[in-house]
Amino acid sequence: MSGIDKQLFSELLEMTVQRLDELLEVGETVVYKKGDKIAFPRNVCDKLGVIVDGAIRTYAVNDKGQEISYLLQVNGSFFGDYKSYISGSKSELILEAILDTEALLFDKKSIDTLCDRDVFWLKFSKKMSDVAFLEAKERLDDLLFNTPEERYNNLLRKSGEVIQKIPQKYISTYLGITPQSLSRIRKRIV
Repeated sequence: MSGIDKQLFSELLEMTVQRLDELLEVGETVVYKKGDKIAFPRNVCDKLGVIVDGAIRTYAVNDKGQEISYLLQVNGSFFGDYKSYISGSKSELILEAILDTEALLFDKKSIDTLCDRDVFWLKFSKKMSDVAFLEAKERLDDLLFNTPEERYNNLLRKSGEVIQKIPQKYISTYLGITPQSLSRIRKRIV
C-alpha cells in the first residue's frame, strides 16, 4: 500500500494488521486520475473497492441525459455496484473518480476464495453487504422523508468531508435539487 498506515487502515476496516495483509494479497492498489471512469453501464461489476484517499461518485444518466448522483464517497468508503457484484447482472451505474483517488480493489473470485478458506472472511463479506444495504436504505429514506435542507444537513453530519471535497454540481444532484437551491440552503445554514 503506497505509504498508507496499515494500522490505521486495519482499524478502519475493523481487522488486525495480519488480516489486512491477507486481504492485500488478493487485492490490488489502483490510482485513478480525476475524471477517470471506474465502471460503466452494461458491464458486470465483479470488483469492489475501498477508497484509501480521494473521492468517487456513483451516478446514472436518466432518459433526458441528466446525470443523477446516487452515492458520493470519500476515504474509507466501500465502492462498486453491489447489485451487479452479487447478481452478476449488468450494471446500470457509472463510477467516476472526482478527485485523484487511490483505492484497493478486490475481485469477487478472490473474496469468494477467502470466504471458503476462513469464516473470518465470510463475516467480512457479510459486513460489506450490510454496509451496502444500509447505505442504500439510508439514501432512500433520506430522499423519501426529508426536505432538501434536511438532506443537506444529514450529509454534513454523516460526512462533512464530502461537502469539502466534492463539487457543488454533484452534491446538488445527489440531494435532488438544483445548484442554485443548494447555494440558498448553504447561505441559510451559515
